[in-house]
Order: sequence, then C-alpha cells, then structure tokens
Amino acid sequence: MANVLLVVSIVALFGAITAMRPPHTERHPLRRPPWLVAMLTTELIPIRVIVWGAFVLVAASAGALERRAGQVGLWLTLVTWALYAVLLARSRRAAPAVASALAEIGLAPPQRRIDAIALVTSNPYRIPSGVVRIPDLEYAPGLGLDLYRHRSRPGVPSPTLVQIHGGGWRGGTRRQQGRPLIHRMASAGWIVASVSYPLVPEATFPDQLVALKRVLAWLRSAGLEHDVDPGRISVTGGSAGAHLAALTALTAQRAEYQPGFESADTSVQGAVTLYGIYDFLNRNGTRDPWPVIPRGVMKASPRSAEERYRAASPIDQVHEDAPPFFVLHGTHDSLVSIEESRQFVDALRARSRAPVAFAPIPAATHAFDIVPSLRTQLTVTGIAHFLEAMAGDPGGRDPGRA
Repeated sequence: MANVLLVVSIVALFGAITAMRPPHTERHPLRRPPWLVAMLTTELIPIRVIVWGAFVLVAASAGALERRAGQVGLWLTLVTWALYAVLLARSRRAAPAVASALAEIGLAPPQRRIDAIALVTSNPYRIPSGVVRIPDLEYAPGLGLDLYRHRSRPGVPSPTLVQIHGGGWRGGTRRQQGRPLIHRMASAGWIVASVSYPLVPEATFPDQLVALKRVLAWLRSAGLEHDVDPGRISVTGGSAGAHLAALTALTAQRAEYQPGFESADTSVQGAVTLYGIYDFLNRNGTRDPWPVIPRGVMKASPRSAEERYRAASPIDQVHEDAPPFFVLHGTHDSLVSIEESRQFVDALRARSRAPVAFAPIPAATHAFDIVPSLRTQLTVTGIAHFLEAMAGDPGGRDPGRA
C-alpha cells in the first residue's frame, strides 16, 4: 500500500505541475504540457481532493505511513494539494476576465451563480430537475438533434441556442460537450438544440456547414411546435464546433451552402465560440499543421485549393453585417493557441458593426468547459449574460421562479 501511495502521488503531482505550466507553443509539441492532462487536473480538483483524501486515510490505516515510501507519498500529496490551491485561485480569475470582456461592449458584470453540488460531483451529464430533453429529432435524413427546454414553460416562444460539438471534425457527439451551458440556458427558459453533423472521413467541406444551415431552417419551421422563437436564434461551439459555429454565423443566406432551401432564413442573432480554429490556411503559424484538415475536412492541399481553404476559414468570411460575437479562449491552451482567437477578434472588430467581446480565460486549457468546474460555471454565467442581452430576453431567469 505504501508503494501504491507513492506511485499515485507522483502521478497526481505530475498532473498538477502540467496544469501549472504555460503552453509556450514555440516549443516542440512533445515539450508542451499535454492539454488533456492539464484539463482533467484543473477542472476536477474538488472531486480529486475528496477521492485522494479518502485514499490517503485508507492507506494510513493500513500502515502505509510507517514506511518511507508512504511518508514520501504523503509529502508529495501535500505539495500537490498546495498546487491545487493555486490552480483553484487561478480558476476564480475567469469571473473578472469575462466581466471585463462584457464591459467592453457595454454590459454590466453578470451575477455569479455557483452550483456547489456540481463542483463536488463534477458530473456534466446530470440534467437539472427543471429541464427536459427531447431526444433524437431528425432535422435532415440521417442527422438528428436533441432539444433541451424548461419543463414549466410550454407554449411560450423562447430564444434558442444551437450547440455544435467539437472533436476535430471527425469525432465527438451531441451529448458529450457543452452540457454546463446547455443546462444553464435551458434552466433559464431557452430552447437549446444540441446537434449532430456529418463527420470526416465521409464528409467533406462544406457538408458540415450545409447540415448546420439545415438545422437553422428546421428550427424556423418544424421547431415552432417546440416553442422556438424564429427571431431569436444564436449559435455556439467549442474547438471544431467553434469553427463551424463561426462559419454558420458569418454565412447567412449564402446560396451555395443552402442547396434546395436557398430561401430559408439562416441568420443568427449571436455567436459564442470557444477555443476555436478560424484560419485553415494557418497563415500566421499559430498552431502545428493538422493532417485532419487537408486529409479529412478538405481532402485537398492548401496549395491546390487555396480558395476553398479561404471559404472554410471564418477569418476570411468576416463582414460588416456579422452578428454579435463573444469569443473565449484559455491562455494555457496548448492545442490551439489563443493567438488564433486574437487574430479572429481583430478581424471582426476591424469590419463588423456588431459588438465583439473577447475573453482570454486565465490558465484555462482546451475544452475546459466540458465539466461544471468553478472556472466553467463562472464562464458560463458570462456567456448566458451575453446571449440574453443579444437576444433581447428581458427575463433571463429560471421560469420555475417566474
């Protein structure tokens, strides 16, 4: 037991040190902190402390601390927990970062809401008691979505949010990501559509974008029976989902992406993108070459299909009538550099007449918002505040308390 305590404490300390390290994207990829290790460490600290603390007590009762290996393991555990305290303090800095971003577009700081139970359980898949999920609605042949809505608000046209999952354009599912935001918005009276879309290798751009346009058309027709307000639809996503959400928001009414439904309204009233990819040509070298883009998404090299790559790059689709954007990115993202988002925001602010908010989330890594951690809850509160303001929803509150 003493040796087990030592080994596991070394692994835990490695995770904490990894989460503390900045990304330094100019380093070789093998020398950067692995983003998944950092994310799972930083965003799961409360449950880690509870489980690890219980294990230390069990090990101590079994006599592990009477041996040198167990004593070293205990000291390493205390060092790890000290680093956890620093990481938690960094997580709290998400609130002022989001508030500052929203203040730049004239929004007051959001009121903080923390679900302590969610912090302890770290379970993103627990649907709140006031929310119901309507699963497996088909919006196009072979493609489905789930609707989340509040139980006590039937018959009222509601603002709607489209959630687009990430996964490198080749993986992920509509029930895997964005759940803290989905649950928050549904609890506040929104309709949330968490959608599937064609994945590579079968899909080739613009198949994904065409499917998402069909989602918007479906919501404005069949979605009416589910209380969707057709005049208040926004879109969000993270990573590859952010790329597709940005493209969806920036290409309203583009006939080439609406074959057979050219007249459908595919505009959105707001877009929230997290740790996204906005330049497929990677002109400023903000990330390493990703083989999935030429081999899977585009099925062509940048040199042979430069115009197609530009068409697939949100940064090239920015225009003065773009909808309001809220762009968020972790400063410690070692998979997609925050510079990718900075450049996209600069392009938006240079041309768009709509509000553009940008929040660098301190010490956050890629996919930080998958679990309802302290950082996620503080960030989601700001996102909800932005969406409600852009949708013109005067309520923005739990319908069960209305």
